[in-house]
Formats: sequence, structure tokens, C-alpha cells
Amino acid sequence: MSEAEIHLLLRYTARTTFVLFCFAFTGNALRELLPGTSSVWLSRRRDWFVIAMAASHTFHLAAIIALFQTIGWAKLRLLTVVGGGLGYLLLYLLAANSIMRLRSGERGRPLITPRLESATLYLIWLVFGVAFVPRMVSGWPVYSLLGSAALLALALRLVCLLRHRRASAAAA
Repeated sequence: MSEAEIHLLLRYTARTTFVLFCFAFTGNALRELLPGTSSVWLSRRRDWFVIAMAASHTFHLAAIIALFQTIGWAKLRLLTVVGGGLGYLLLYLLAANSIMRLRSGERGRPLITPRLESATLYLIWLVFGVAFVPRMVSGWPVYSLLGSAALLALALRLVCLLRHRRASAAAA
């Protein structure tokens, strides 16, 4: 594979992972804010989207490895390895948590707490947000679409979070 082909593969795998991430990230918020058959379906399959996201991003990792085999490992920076490694570790932890939840149902003991799961999802959003939102001004329609989707996904989650906090404050 040529370097140009690997870069194309990297773009496609990142975008595919992002779409799957958006479904996992917004499923529960959509169910609460816009209840209906589609949002309930999306929410119930959240764990499957997380697993699919991890699988898709594994292909992305394989493309990253292929890229550095092509251009040379000397161009790889320690910060990239540490940051990317942490991101992949968290992503695989989310996927393992989803697999555990699917195998044992909601009654099973999760690998990570709901707060850590939520924080990890927001961190993954940040990675995609930094990648897509600033590129919205580039004029490429695909980045306008991806950046807008990232901002909309974040807005949905934050509106849902605010509703929960207000409801908790009113109940107290």
C-alpha cells in the first residue's frame, strides 16, 4: 500500500468510527429528549455501537502501524504514542465493559463505574471534536458535516445532563 492509500484508509476508518461513536454517545440522550421507536432502538443498542466502534478503530490502528512502517518509525513521537495509547486503552475498556454488560445484563457488575464510562465518552468526543470542528472552516463539506455532528452530539448530551441536574435539585 502506498502512503496516499494509507492516508485515505486512515480518513475512512476515523470517519466510520466517529459515526459509530455518535450513535453510542447520543443514544441515551436522544431517548430521554426525543422518546420514540428510533431513539429507544438506538439506546438499547448502545453497547453494540461501542463494540463496533472499538472494532472499527482497531482497523484504524492497523492503518497507523502501516503508515509508520511506510514512512519510518523515527517520525513517531512519544506524545503520540502515550496519548494515542491512552485513548485506545480507554476505548478497549469501554468495549470490554459493554461486552460484560451484554453478557450479564444490567444486573452484572461493570468493569468501570458509570462516571468513568461517561468521562471516557467525553474524552473520546474531545478527540473527535478537535479533529473535526476546527476543520469546519476549511470549506470541505465533509468536515462541515462531521464538525456539526460532533457539536450536535455534545449539545444533546449536555442538555440531557442539565435536565438530570435540575430534576435532582428539584427533588432534593
